[in-house]
Amino acid sequence: MALNNPRSTSTRARDRDPDSFFGITLPIKHGKNGFFKQSTTMLEQAKSNLKNLLLTVKGERPNQPELGCDLFNVLFEQMDDDLSGKIDESIRDAVAVWLPHVLLKGVQVDLTPNEHLVHVSVIFSITTDPGATDSITLNLRAQGD
Repeated sequence: MALNNPRSTSTRARDRDPDSFFGITLPIKHGKNGFFKQSTTMLEQAKSNLKNLLLTVKGERPNQPELGCDLFNVLFEQMDDDLSGKIDESIRDAVAVWLPHVLLKGVQVDLTPNEHLVHVSVIFSITTDPGATDSITLNLRAQGD
């Protein structure tokens, strides 16, 4: 089923159309319909974009020094009682600026200081379909121990 005008078609109709794609997913992989694996739903593309945003350190992207999240900068601060709150705030700030169509439903931070582990889970949806949710989990470990 091809859409007459994909630009004026609703997101839900595009999600149901097997011939409609929103972008490429990250990490870049070979897809079955071409050189890159493409996302077929807006929620799938939002997940890829959110993961990319969270793993990008501010200043890392040329010509876009503000793109990214302060997550890794916060992780290198002294571990205290407010570290979970700082991680939550850095994620929410980055999403508010760079992905305003993503609705954060929850950010959960689990710290394991003795093993140098931080588990961050982000539950989210998108503004065009707030009932459909997905999640991303980042397991961050200090190296060299």
